[in-house]
Amino acid sequence: MTERHLALYVRVSTEEQAASGHSLREQEEQLVEYARSHGFPRYELYCDDGYSGKSLNRPAMERLRADIRAGCVLGVVTTRIDRLTRSVADFARLVDEMNLHGVFYRSTRQNFEISTAMGRLVAQMLSVIAEFEREMIAERVHENLLAMAQRGELATKPPFGYRLVNGRLTPDPREARWVREGARLLLTGASPRDVAMEFNALGVRTKTGRLWTDRTVRTLFSNPALAGVSVWNRRKTQGSRRTEREPTEWVCVEGAHEAILSREEFEALRGMLERRRALSPRSQGSKRPLAGIARCGFCGSAMYAGWQVSKRGHERQKRPIYRCGRYVTGGGCTPNQVDASALEMLVVEELLRRVRPELEPVVSAYRAHAASNELRTVQRKRRVALARLSRLAEAYASGVVSEEAFSREQVRLLRVLEACREAEAQAAALSTTDGWDAWVRELCARLAGDPHLERALFLTVVREVRVFRPKRSREVDVDLVLRLE
Repeated sequence: MTERHLALYVRVSTEEQAASGHSLREQEEQLVEYARSHGFPRYELYCDDGYSGKSLNRPAMERLRADIRAGCVLGVVTTRIDRLTRSVADFARLVDEMNLHGVFYRSTRQNFEISTAMGRLVAQMLSVIAEFEREMIAERVHENLLAMAQRGELATKPPFGYRLVNGRLTPDPREARWVREGARLLLTGASPRDVAMEFNALGVRTKTGRLWTDRTVRTLFSNPALAGVSVWNRRKTQGSRRTEREPTEWVCVEGAHEAILSREEFEALRGMLERRRALSPRSQGSKRPLAGIARCGFCGSAMYAGWQVSKRGHERQKRPIYRCGRYVTGGGCTPNQVDASALEMLVVEELLRRVRPELEPVVSAYRAHAASNELRTVQRKRRVALARLSRLAEAYASGVVSEEAFSREQVRLLRVLEACREAEAQAAALSTTDGWDAWVRELCARLAGDPHLERALFLTVVREVRVFRPKRSREVDVDLVLRLE
């Protein structure tokens, strides 16, 4: 049987050490002295540096509890009860575990026994006081941070796009333009990896002079500072790790400094990044517009974006495709494979068909207004050209203009009149059904020629595309699940 040892537990949070100076070294010296003076030759130190006492999720505490359950611990000693925990519920749980495994507890500054009813009562009262003290410390820290933040005194390390001027964040003109360019790329469908590659290729570096990665791009464009919102107390140090606090502990100040992006742009960016993170890792950096969105209509698994290679003569040809992921990995589904360009065009057409009842009146009104403005401009231009042509004929008849100059100017004005007639016909066609269909075809062609824009549209509007293509069939059917449904 393993010989049991005395557990010496020490803990200090960053706020407590700064406020009281009760350091780990002082605690350790007191506990080692206690072990030696009370005749415990075997003891082991359990140290949680920079961890709050509001929960038991601490590395050394978890190791201590595991040793207690394993029967390796004879007793637990701390300098004060609040070193163990500042939660009444957690203290009651620890007392039950210690009593269950025959482990005693001692506090070098507070004398009581948890094995007796009176000792447990005293311990419970002390734990209530410790929890109250923790809440008071948290309130004071939050109030002080908020007051300092409102005065603009907390800015330390500026994010990319900013610099410190008299202790306040001020946009850096050289970096701010790259922030706007990166936001534009992300909002038009580029992935964080695409933005990182673009920045690295153009010689743009991070604040620390390193290359950009998809992670640093996501971190930058998730920072509310870009929208003029300063956030402090967002992260904390636990040992050697930096972790994020609960949002209720953040200190946020609106309008603390000049914004690089508008609030609407920042919210759109954050939504786009969150939707990308919801995709599978395989699809997050894909350039195919439907990667991570298209799913097999038969088995429900993701459709993989890939290539089909064919050989014609001595040349190899590649065409983009989507195919059922379960079929690719040998899961037993049908070979649900479709041409990527055809599927993307089909989804755009289906999306326009779904939203046409709501979209057509707005678009028709806009197009009618645009057509009337265009028509008035063209008619004015045509009247000016006719008047100039008339004056030119009079000048030629009077001998003021030579025949060569007359011919040259006449040809130019006739070309202007021909262009005006064509523009009038196009403006008149905008309000007709054929004009609407032509506009839809132009929109589809533009989206097909810009995969980034098409992916941005799908990520914003479409939650899922279910693809059905029966075996040996050329017909493809899709079922769209929109985010607004």
